[in-house]
Amino acid sequence: MSRVLARIPRDRVTVALAGVLGAGLALRIWFLFVWSPALVGYSDSGVYFQDSIQSVWTDPIRTVGYSMFLRVLHGISPHLIFVIIVQHLLGLVTALLYFLAVRRCGGPRGLGLAPAAIIALGGDELFIEHSALSDSLFIFLVAAMLYCAIRASQGRAWWAALAGLLAGLSVWDRAAGLVLVVAVVPWLLFSLGRPTRRTLALALLSLVVWGATVEGYVQWRHAQTGLSGLSTNSPWNLYGRVAPWANCSKFTPPAGTTELCEYAPASQHVLHSAGAYIYGGSSPAVKLFGAPYLISKYPNAMSLLQKFSEAAILGQPGEYLHAVWLDALRLFNSERQSYSDLSAKELIAYLLYGPDLHTGLNEFVTSWQVKLYPSDPPPNHGDVGPFVELERYTRIEGWPMVILLALALAAPLLAIGRRARSGATLFALAALLLIFFPLFANGFDFRYVISAFGPLVAAGAFGAWGLLVRLRPLVQRLRAKPQAAAG
Repeated sequence: MSRVLARIPRDRVTVALAGVLGAGLALRIWFLFVWSPALVGYSDSGVYFQDSIQSVWTDPIRTVGYSMFLRVLHGISPHLIFVIIVQHLLGLVTALLYFLAVRRCGGPRGLGLAPAAIIALGGDELFIEHSALSDSLFIFLVAAMLYCAIRASQGRAWWAALAGLLAGLSVWDRAAGLVLVVAVVPWLLFSLGRPTRRTLALALLSLVVWGATVEGYVQWRHAQTGLSGLSTNSPWNLYGRVAPWANCSKFTPPAGTTELCEYAPASQHVLHSAGAYIYGGSSPAVKLFGAPYLISKYPNAMSLLQKFSEAAILGQPGEYLHAVWLDALRLFNSERQSYSDLSAKELIAYLLYGPDLHTGLNEFVTSWQVKLYPSDPPPNHGDVGPFVELERYTRIEGWPMVILLALALAAPLLAIGRRARSGATLFALAALLLIFFPLFANGFDFRYVISAFGPLVAAGAFGAWGLLVRLRPLVQRLRAKPQAAAG
């Protein structure tokens, strides 16, 4: 033991990791003192509080794993600040998991410091962890799943089962977790470059456990409510994707959906964003089917909404791809205009100050918060200016996003060694799915992008390392030419 302790000061990577985690811990403690118990401006927090009081199955548009999470923590300590402390600790564990996952893929030992730093020190991660939202739990589940998948490819089969379990639990937390199985199962199958009996067994084991976990949620929900599927009102998300530009003169709306054609063509729309069409009182779908957070009394409402959205995409593929393109551009500048919702600045303002981005009032959240946490002391809202500045300087968009995406895409080719290329492929695949799936199925919201930062930076680190290794001989030759000429 004494020998291990004696080595620590000389191990620069270990010292750097301790510094990153220590600085991350200090930032989180500071945030807890400045703003407590939590950031509750976002209206989704009220939904989770409501579900935790009534039934976790109350919300028909979301999966409710986060409400279950709140109930478990409430049983330990009935105070909201305890939830935030746990989420901050999960954030630090997430940073450590990315470091360990990258380290297991080979390459320089310090390579994992990059994703660890963006999780431990990134402003967006801090704000998400400090909010009563499902994102911090989802980000942890993604990191743990990726770590277990890498361990499965190099060790015992039960790691594959654990990866499948975590991928399934991510679906309990957020339906977007469905895309993670698309990353993990094929990657396990081809993790050695070509399928073998062992990789086939690992992939099948992970898939079976994932399927059982998701089906367990579905059956539990059905037993408690009589409802089928992960959620009842999920077609609202796709409707929000197509409604701002859907023009019924260019496609034939399915029977029973003609009233959804109220605002067409797009240039005449009164509403502009996906959120307005899902939640706004003037939305034609809300007028026809009722609010998305209620189960509609209209016969086959969600089936009709799904069919209308699919007909709009098939009838106007150009407009659909154009809308996706506008959202893709917002990855590099979230302030650009598109049919979608919150930019980075708007997200932070929403978390801090509520729907009007100014007053800090969100009566819906407050009404349920005081019922769930009646013993909490009055909130403390201090100066968060330093954290807002930290978010601005550590935000991944613009040229950093361009460079990271390019390096992540090239990482499976640039990384040195089979293990490194395999790991880089997994990180890149997970990041790309987390970034682009919402653009096609829902629309841009900077909140969704944050969950991809860990795997994106991990893949980018592998790409940067491989590029530097390959450029080093070229740089040495260029330096040698003037010296040879001088000699």
